[in-house]
Amino acid sequence: MTGPSIHDLFRRQVAARPEAVAVRDEGHVVTYRELDSWSDTIATQLLDAGVPVGAAVAVAVDRSMAYPATVLGVLKAGCAYVPLDPAYPPDRREYILADSGAAAVLAAVPEPGQTLPQIRIPAPGDQPQTRRALPDVDGTHVAYVIYTSGSTGRPKGVMVEHQQVAGLVSLDPRLQVGPGQRVALFSALAFDASTFELWNTLCNGAELVVFRQGWSSIEELGKHLRDHRPDWLFLTTGLFHLLVEYDPAAIDMVGTLITGGDVLSPRHVRTAAVRGTARVIAAYGPTETTVFASLHVVHPDETLDTVPIGRPLTGVRMDVLNEAGEPVADGETGELWIGGAGVARGYVGAPELTAQRFVAEPPGSGVRRYRSGDLVRALPGGEYEFRGRVDRQVKIRGFRVEPGEIEAHLCEYPDVGAAVVVAVEDATGLKRLVAYLVPGKDKELRTKELRGWLSARLPAYLEPSSFVLLPELPLDANGKPDRSALPYPWTCRDDLTALPEYREPADEVERVIAGVWADSLGLDKVGLDDDFYLLGGDSLHSVDALGRMRRAGLEVSALTFFQSPTVAELALAVHVTETGPWA
Repeated sequence: MTGPSIHDLFRRQVAARPEAVAVRDEGHVVTYRELDSWSDTIATQLLDAGVPVGAAVAVAVDRSMAYPATVLGVLKAGCAYVPLDPAYPPDRREYILADSGAAAVLAAVPEPGQTLPQIRIPAPGDQPQTRRALPDVDGTHVAYVIYTSGSTGRPKGVMVEHQQVAGLVSLDPRLQVGPGQRVALFSALAFDASTFELWNTLCNGAELVVFRQGWSSIEELGKHLRDHRPDWLFLTTGLFHLLVEYDPAAIDMVGTLITGGDVLSPRHVRTAAVRGTARVIAAYGPTETTVFASLHVVHPDETLDTVPIGRPLTGVRMDVLNEAGEPVADGETGELWIGGAGVARGYVGAPELTAQRFVAEPPGSGVRRYRSGDLVRALPGGEYEFRGRVDRQVKIRGFRVEPGEIEAHLCEYPDVGAAVVVAVEDATGLKRLVAYLVPGKDKELRTKELRGWLSARLPAYLEPSSFVLLPELPLDANGKPDRSALPYPWTCRDDLTALPEYREPADEVERVIAGVWADSLGLDKVGLDDDFYLLGGDSLHSVDALGRMRRAGLEVSALTFFQSPTVAELALAVHVTETGPWA
C-alpha cells in the first residue's frame, strides 16, 4: 500500500463527524453519513453492472449535490471518474468516451443513442437490494482523468492518482481547509480546480456549497457570495478581475479567495488584498501537477509590477532549466520542471507523449518531473515569476488552450485554405481567440456557417470569438506564418464578418446599449441588428457588458441578455432605472 485513497480520507471524516453537513445545494443538505451511504449505493450499481475495477467511468452530471456522491461512488468501486461536461458537443463527448476507454456512463438522465452502458444516478436514500463488498484501493490507483487541449487537434487525458490528490488535501498549510468551513463548488467540473473544491472539502470535514448558477453575471455571483459567505473560493483570472471591477465589496464575504489560470493584474490583486477581510492567494499549476504547484499569498502592503506565481507547495519541487536540461543562473529565465507530490501518472493511451513530458530521473527510477513548457525565473526569497510559454499554449477563462487543436479543426472545413489561431488581449484586458482564415482556392468562405460547423465539434471555450478573412497569411523568413504580423482584429465594426447591414440605433436606450457593447468589445460602433456574440463577445465579455449596462442605468438579467443577443431585441427587454441619464 502506498498511502490512503481519497475515499479512505473521506471515510475518516464520516467516522469523526457523521451528522455534519457535507454538501449544501439550494437549501438541501446531505450529511457525511448520508453522502457515504449514497456513494456506496452508486458503487454497488457500478459493480452490479459488471464495470471492472480499474475501469474509467464517465460522469455526465451538472454541478449539483449529485456530483460529489457520484464521483465518490466511482472511486469506491475502484474506478477512475472522467468528467464529461453535458454542454460539450457530441463529437468531443464521443472522443473522450473512446479515448478514455470508459466502461460506462453515469448520468442523471440517460442519453438516447449512447452505445455504452448507462447507469442512472439514484436519489439520496435509495438503497441497493444487496450491498456488495467494495474493492481495496490504494494511492497508486488512478482517481480521475481530465482532458486538456492538445496541439495535435485532439484533447489529451491526464491521469491523476489518489496519492497526488491526498498530497493536495493534506500537505500544505496554505490550503488547509478546516472542519465546518464552507468551500464553494463553483468551477466547471471538467476543469481541474474542481478537484481542490471537492476533495479539500470532503477529505477535511468541511461543507461543500454548490453554486449552481455559475457566473453568468457578477450580480448573481455577488448574491451567491453574500448568501453563502464561503470560507474558500476559487475564481479564474478573468472572472476575478471582473469581480474586483464591478463588485469588490463581494470579496469581503470570502475567507480565502484563490485565483489563477492566467497572468494576474497587480492592480486588481492589490485592490482585493487591501480590503483586509479576505486572504487573497495567486495560484499556479498545470493539470499534470494536480491543480496547484505553487502559491503566492498576497500581502496588502506589497507593491509589485507583476504578481509572482509564488513558492512551491509542500512536497513539490520546482527547477528552472535551460534547453539542455541544466539549471540556469539565479534570476535567469528558463523552463519550469516540476517534481514531487503532485506529478500525475501521465496521459491516457499516449506513452510517447508521456515520456516526453514526464521525465524519469534517473531513467527507470520511477521519480519523475513534469516539463511544464512555462518560462519562469526564480525571485529572491524563493518565489517564482511567470515569463511566458515555450510553445503557443495559452489560457482562456482558466482553460488551457492549444491553438493548434483549433487550427486542425478549421482546416478540416472544406472552404478553408489556411488557418492561424491566436489569443489577443482586447481593450478591456480580456483575452479572446481569433481565427485568421484564408479561403480555399475558388472557395467562398462564409463565417456564419463555419461558426455553426465548429460549435458542433468544439466546446465553447475553444471557439474563436472572431474570424478575420485574409487573402494570404503573412510569412516569416522561413516561410512559416508570422503571427506577429497579423492585423489587430477589433477596432472597426465594418471589418468584421457575418454581420448584417449596419443600422443606426434610434432611441436613447438603443444608443446606450450599442455604446456599452462597443466599449466592452473594443469596437468603433455597434449596429441595431448586430449580434453580441457575432461581434466577438463571449461569456466573460457578457459579464463585463452587464456590469456596464447596470452602471448606465439599464437593469437586465443574464438570461434576458443571452436570449436577446441584438441591440434591438435587448432594448425591448431592459428595464430603465431612475439612475439612467434619460430618467
